Amino acid sequence: MVTAAIRADRVAEERVLVVEDVTISDTDDGHPVRMHGSIRADTGDLIIIQVADLHQAELWADVASGVRRPSSGQVSILGNDLATLDDETRAWLRGRIGRVFSRGNWLDRLSLLDNILLAARHHSERDEDDLKTKASALAAAFGLPGIPLGMPDGIDRIDLQRAACVRAFLGSPVLIILEDPTYAAHEVMLKPLVDVIRAARDRGAAVMWFSPSLEIWRDRTIPATRRYQVAANELMEVEGH
Repeated sequence: MVTAAIRADRVAEERVLVVEDVTISDTDDGHPVRMHGSIRADTGDLIIIQVADLHQAELWADVASGVRRPSSGQVSILGNDLATLDDETRAWLRGRIGRVFSRGNWLDRLSLLDNILLAARHHSERDEDDLKTKASALAAAFGLPGIPLGMPDGIDRIDLQRAACVRAFLGSPVLIILEDPTYAAHEVMLKPLVDVIRAARDRGAAVMWFSPSLEIWRDRTIPATRRYQVAANELMEVEGH
């Protein structure tokens, strides 16, 4: 089944992600949440989505990456309807997605370096030295002298956010999902992030950037191809912004 996904990657390479007529049902602090909408991300796209809060971002990111099944609607990655795939193929597709998590998602028992390399080790065919070299290059691009040593809970917040971006872009993912990636460090991280995004788009990746900030959503120095907003629990494209 994985070979079918590989074929789709070659044939339908321009359409990386399609979230079509999806409904998400959840609870937030005990209150029911129900959202609806559609979104697509094509090869080379940078999509910016303004959300009310990071809980909304997490829900949409979970659906887009195949972690959460929507209540209704269809999610396709590289032309593959996730609802029709076996576990192996879904895992293979998720392995081609990089993500900055709003909750961090750091494993306390692993060093920061091992956290960064974990997914790439599992899903990539690159050897360990090559992955470390790529991680170091990304770290430098984000303003780090190297991957910080130690455990995640001992790392400065801004450096931890930089490390989260390194993890998301490592391994040449075809879809990169960013949940408020410049949190607590917008001024120092914006230009490096835009530069790394540009390089990823040049090789054909699609990038989705979620932010609760209207200022970031409107920022013209971020070269978005399309902009979306969640308003009244409806995710929709906003033209002319």
